[in-house]
Amino acid sequence: MVFHIQTLKEKYLRGWERQATVILLAAALLLTLHRYYSRRSFFNRHFVEHFSNFPLPESHPYYYWFLITAFTLFFVPAFVAKFGTGEKLNNYGVQLGNQRLGWSVTAVAWILMIPVVILAVMVYPPFVEKYPLCKAVVGSWQAFLLYQIAYGIYMFSWEFFFRGFMLFGLERKFGNYAILIQTIPFAVMHYSKPLPEALGSIIAGVLLGVLAFETRSFIYGAAIHWLVAMTMDVVAVAFRHSVP
Repeated sequence: MVFHIQTLKEKYLRGWERQATVILLAAALLLTLHRYYSRRSFFNRHFVEHFSNFPLPESHPYYYWFLITAFTLFFVPAFVAKFGTGEKLNNYGVQLGNQRLGWSVTAVAWILMIPVVILAVMVYPPFVEKYPLCKAVVGSWQAFLLYQIAYGIYMFSWEFFFRGFMLFGLERKFGNYAILIQTIPFAVMHYSKPLPEALGSIIAGVLLGVLAFETRSFIYGAAIHWLVAMTMDVVAVAFRHSVP
């Protein structure tokens, strides 16, 4: 029995690299916890009665979702990256890196995506029904702006996890294949989105991974992700109001 265990250890654990092992195991654990505890339904089951007297109660589950995402996909992974792998956070894309390339691509990508978003909303009605996710904030520009800021924090955390924590954490072991590896869970996490967006997330995952590698930063991907998401919300609201 002991010999068999030793054989299995030699067969499956030989050559395992610490950083990649920590990143992959932590990613599996954190995505599982995120899936269970960040859901709006979890907030509604356990916390909703404590916030019933606050303004816009319909928005509270969304703010909870954004907050828990910041914890599970940014703060905890950043802690694991720094203390679990012994690497500096700069090595995980927590820096501006190549700003000239990064901001140029961000601006061009956003400008190119605006007509794409408008066309998507026009030809695919589920986008109008889906966005913004929280319909309660549409009635006030202050509420809508606060919601978009919180949504930006969510996007920042999301991008760090996939294009920072996973991408750079797996680069040493898997090289450019890290782009494809992080794209898989990123695409799976879009399962609840309209089908065109879910399929587009595969392309986006690859392109954002390339951008992160070229700039050595996840921040530009976060900016693009947020700007496009915010544009979708604005266009969907405008289109809904323009239709009789």
